[in-house]
Amino acid sequence: MALHSNTSPVYVAFFFILSCVFITAGSGLSSESSSGLLAPYDELYYRGVRAYFSEDWERAAEFLEKSISTREKLLQTRRKCHDECSTTGDDKISKLDKEDFTLWDLGILEWSQVRAECVRFCMGRSVSPAALLPVSSDIEYEFGTRNPYNYLQVTYYKLDKLAKAASAAHTFFVANPSHLEMRNNIEKYRRILGVKEESFQDREREQEQHWEMYDEAIRAESSSDWMKAVKKWKECVNETLKQTENCRAQCVMASRVIPEEPDTAQGLYERAADLSLSLLSCKQMCVTLVSMRPGRVSALEDFLPLQLEHLHIAQFKAGDLKGAVETLRSQLLFYPTDTDSLSNLEVYTQSLEGNTEAQDTGPMQEIAKYVNRALQEKRLLYFGMANLDFKFSDPDLWTPEDVVPESLRETWRAEKEKLHEKLKHGEKLEEVDDSGFYAGGPVPVVGVTVTMDDQGLNGTNRVVLDGVLSQSECDRVMQLSTVAASVGDGYRGRRSPHTPHEKFEGLTVLSALKLAQDKVVNHSDARLLHEIGETVKVLMDSYFRSHSIIYFAYTHLVCRTAIPGHQEGRLDLSHPVHVDNCILEPETRQCWREAPAFTHRDLSAVLYLNDDFEGGDFFFADRDAKTVTARVKPKCGRLVGFTSGPVNPHGVTAVTAGRRCALALWFTTEKHHRDMEREEAEELWAADGKSVVKEEKGDGESAVKTARSGRSQGNKRSKDRERVTGRRDELIKTEREKGRRYKCLIHLDNREGGGEVLTSCSTLALMEREREREKISLPLALSIPGFILSALISLHPLQSSSAHHKSRVYRERERERGGSEVEKHPKGRGEFSPSILLALLTSLPVCICG
Repeated sequence: MALHSNTSPVYVAFFFILSCVFITAGSGLSSESSSGLLAPYDELYYRGVRAYFSEDWERAAEFLEKSISTREKLLQTRRKCHDECSTTGDDKISKLDKEDFTLWDLGILEWSQVRAECVRFCMGRSVSPAALLPVSSDIEYEFGTRNPYNYLQVTYYKLDKLAKAASAAHTFFVANPSHLEMRNNIEKYRRILGVKEESFQDREREQEQHWEMYDEAIRAESSSDWMKAVKKWKECVNETLKQTENCRAQCVMASRVIPEEPDTAQGLYERAADLSLSLLSCKQMCVTLVSMRPGRVSALEDFLPLQLEHLHIAQFKAGDLKGAVETLRSQLLFYPTDTDSLSNLEVYTQSLEGNTEAQDTGPMQEIAKYVNRALQEKRLLYFGMANLDFKFSDPDLWTPEDVVPESLRETWRAEKEKLHEKLKHGEKLEEVDDSGFYAGGPVPVVGVTVTMDDQGLNGTNRVVLDGVLSQSECDRVMQLSTVAASVGDGYRGRRSPHTPHEKFEGLTVLSALKLAQDKVVNHSDARLLHEIGETVKVLMDSYFRSHSIIYFAYTHLVCRTAIPGHQEGRLDLSHPVHVDNCILEPETRQCWREAPAFTHRDLSAVLYLNDDFEGGDFFFADRDAKTVTARVKPKCGRLVGFTSGPVNPHGVTAVTAGRRCALALWFTTEKHHRDMEREEAEELWAADGKSVVKEEKGDGESAVKTARSGRSQGNKRSKDRERVTGRRDELIKTEREKGRRYKCLIHLDNREGGGEVLTSCSTLALMEREREREKISLPLALSIPGFILSALISLHPLQSSSAHHKSRVYRERERERGGSEVEKHPKGRGEFSPSILLALLTSLPVCICG
């Protein structure tokens, strides 16, 4: 339809207010149970939390699960009704341009009433009146951070449903990867006999499928499987658009509060416009929500344009030039003047010379619709900023300047330039290693010297030591690798998991011992491999001034061999840039300490055995994974040591000729993550009467007493401090007080089964000791939130927008105090609109955007 005036959005919002029909709750919150309608999920959540603190585990599990499933059904119902009513009343709109402008307002009113009736009828078939009311922003925060699963994992643990407990714990941890208690709990579940790996499933993965597709597409690219990459990128783009539409539908259908009267009285039109702009702002912010991984603090900028860029390159590599042209023209809708994209388009069209149809292929219709709709919404929002004092934060970097009113352009340009500079150069904060290790300790092995330290390697907690092995020792280990590596750890000389241009072979200490028992290699060579590891451990423990005892986490003799005839034009790396204990995200310079990274690793070491090959240099890099900060050339007896955290990204350049061998070792301060294979080898040697010489250490001592600086003493931190429990342990009654008998976890050195098994404690003392040792931690927020309590007592009172303004403050306080206090929100004098009211604006962008 044509827009007769710039005030049209205000007219729409005005009649949106006029057509409001308020829904009120019945006399009881649970009256819908007999009717089969969805109950309020916040009430169910409160009941589950109350049962949790009453230690009524069966009811706690029941209500917490119901709250999760009911919320999911509510979201699905909203989307279904949104789609069913999306075109209702459009015949009224189509007649407006033919009518006298004086009757236009009445036509909009009629359209809005028809749309509202459709939504009210559709929602009323499945949802109770009480469940149509808005929930507190803090309840939304609870579910947004997956806190119900925090309660569930303890609840199922108490019910001895360990597979469900593991699933709940994993689901919570995905969105809270820095939660130390849950990380420890998950490790404990993994060691419980009977809990299988498939139990660790993310129950919320359906809402995050576009990230799974994104990761699969990246993996396909890294292995040069371009056909698969094209398929996965297309799926990722489609799923991203789908998730965006789901989010936008929730903005329309979710009930909201009407803001309180401001100090300066506003007219009806201004307030109506504010509500309309708030709806459009919510839709725009779906870009940020969809492009943010669970547990991350920032979104991936330009998420959709980035996917299109990957897709057109993959299509070109796969030979689909017509598809590449279509995708590239879609990307140009976001950045129409980008020189690289225009150059690529010229290359593609020249390659299609003679195929006019393919050369003239336009952009994808879905992307064109997406961009046009976004531009129309942005124009309205920036108009509101310039004329109505509306606050809006644009989630996109691609917004063109002509969308922004003249009065805002100078500020807009300055902010955009600042953001582009930040993304271009990266926000290079001073790197601080909080591992508790400090380089510069003594080197206690005779003949070993420091070749490069932190200064020479341009970083923190890095060292290169020479003279760790003699040439004869290197030759013996190389001979061991030649004979045994191809049958060592399962790679058996297959192509490297990191590059198709190299073969990859590996051998562990236990594998070497078993090969020696089978008389494939010499016992002395297998023992030498073990002894070298002990020497490296002494050096690492001393030089990095370990704050507590360190254990072997893993030892691996690795050889990389260049495949002849596969090296021409090679541009990849033998081992891409990575961090040993976290997932590096170069785009945001973040490193996420979460699975599948080996988060328990604290110190890393690489001991080189030879130099008769080409390439294969070790290098340290910046967090952008592009800037090399230091390079190390391998040679016999050279050791590179460093802390395993985000201050030390590293990689290996391509091995283009020959065979490169090195002994890789990782160390941990967490005893339960020690290398059990290595200990098994030591016990096998002991059983044969060939004891392994090891210097035993006390729990608080290192193998080598080092002179610690005042700095290291002042910052000394033990991993024992990370073995945290619930923040409100006073709420936990001991089993002794309750006089109950429970199952407890007992660590058994089970050679074949491994790990821990469940057994009954025969004595109370044993039960207490083992329960304290392996206690599953309680959720972070243990107090009953005030917003849940007030919601139940007042039967969903009409809340003011103060709850929304207060929610950020509440969350900050909750982070600081761990949820130990009850936060109460006062009731306000404003009213909120039920879902059918905001549904009146379902097609507002259609009316405005044409």
